[in-house]
Amino acid sequence: MVSIGNDHDAAEQSVRNSIERFERWLDRHGYAGHDPYDLWGTGYGVFSRRLFYCNKYLGLGFIAPILLMDYLIPSARCIFTRKERFATADAQLVMAFLNLYRLTHDERYLTKSLNLAEELLSYSIPGYSGYCWGYPFDWEHSSGFWKKNTPYITATPYCFEAFFDLFDSTGNSRYLDIAASVARFVAMDLNDTPTSATASAGSYSPLDESKVVNASAYRAMVLLEASSRFDDQSYRDKGTRNLNFILENQNNDGSWLYAIDLAKNAFIDHFHTCFVLKNLYKINRRLKSVRVGEALQSGWNFYSRNLFYDDGTPRSFAIEPRRQIVAVDMYNYAEAITLGSLLRKEIPEAYEHAEKLAMQLIESFQLPDGHFVTKVFIGGFRHTFPFLRWSQAQLFYALTNFLHTNNQP
Repeated sequence: MVSIGNDHDAAEQSVRNSIERFERWLDRHGYAGHDPYDLWGTGYGVFSRRLFYCNKYLGLGFIAPILLMDYLIPSARCIFTRKERFATADAQLVMAFLNLYRLTHDERYLTKSLNLAEELLSYSIPGYSGYCWGYPFDWEHSSGFWKKNTPYITATPYCFEAFFDLFDSTGNSRYLDIAASVARFVAMDLNDTPTSATASAGSYSPLDESKVVNASAYRAMVLLEASSRFDDQSYRDKGTRNLNFILENQNNDGSWLYAIDLAKNAFIDHFHTCFVLKNLYKINRRLKSVRVGEALQSGWNFYSRNLFYDDGTPRSFAIEPRRQIVAVDMYNYAEAITLGSLLRKEIPEAYEHAEKLAMQLIESFQLPDGHFVTKVFIGGFRHTFPFLRWSQAQLFYALTNFLHTNNQP
C-alpha cells in the first residue's frame, strides 16, 4: 500500500488513505466487472432501443424495464450479463499504478502495471492496422448499430498513453513498439471528414463519419504525440487538422458542443468538456502554441463558471440534451480532479479546485469498503453498485494523478 514517508498536509494524507482503501477493495473485487451499458447490449436491449429510435412512444414500453432496473436495482444485471474486462478501466489502472510506483518505488505497483498491460494486449481487437480497443457489448444508438469489439477512439487512446507510460517508466522498447502500433490504427483506420479548408473531424470508430468534438480531441492528441515521438509528418498533418476542428468549433464563450453534426448532439456536458480540455493540454505540452493555450484558458473559464453548482459540486450539463434525473455523477468528479491536476502550473486555480473536489469525493462518496458511490439521483437516492469502467477506475486514477502532481516541484 501507499507509504511515501514524508509529512504532507491533511488533504494529501486523506488522498493517500483513500487510495489505500480503494486498493484493498480492488484486490477483493478484481479487474472484471459489469457496466452501466451492458444491459443495453443484450438482445432485448438492442431490440428495445432500436424500436424506441423508430417510434419513441411504442418503444418506451420496451425500454422501461431496463430503465427501472437500472434505477432501482442495478445489481440485477448480474442475472443477465457477465463480468467483462474494459480497456478504459485497465489502461487507467495501469497508469494509476505507475503513478504510485513513481511515488513509492515499490516494485509491486510496477508488477501490477506490467501484468495489466499484458492482459490489455490479450483482448485487443484484431483485423486493423494496429492495436485497438472498444467495448465488449453491442451498442444500438440513434445513428446505427455497432457490434461489440468495434474499436473506439474513446477507449484506444488510454491504452496508447498506458504503453507510452510503461516505456517511459521501464525503458523497454517493446512498449514503444506497441504504442507505435496503436498510433497506426488511429491514423489509418479512423475516418477524416473535412469541415473547412484547414480542419477535419476524426471519427468515433472505423464505421462512422461523425463530428464529435471529444473524439477529434483524442485523435489529435494521439497523432500529435506520435508525430513528436516518431517524427512522422503524416501524423502531424492529420493531427493538426483534427486540432483545427476543435479550435474552429469552440464557441465564443469558450464552450464546445458535444458534436456539430446533429441537433440532438447540441449539448454541453461536464466530462466531455474535460476530455477536450485535458487533450488540449496534452497537445500543447508538445506544441507550445499560443492559440491552443488561449483556447484552453477560454475553455477552462467557461467550464469553471458553468459546470459546477454553487457549492462546488460538479454539474453534469450546461446545456442539457433532455431532462435529467442524476444529480451527481462520479465520472464528473474523476475527470475534474484529473483535469485540475494536469493544469496545476498553467491554471493554479484549477489545481486548488481539484483538491477541494478530492476532499468532497473522499468525505462524501467513498464507502466503508473502499469503493465509491456511482451516482446520486435527484432526491438523494444513491447507487453504490461498483461499475469499474464508470467510474471506479477513473476515480482511482484521478486521486493518484492528484497525489503524483502534489509531489512534483
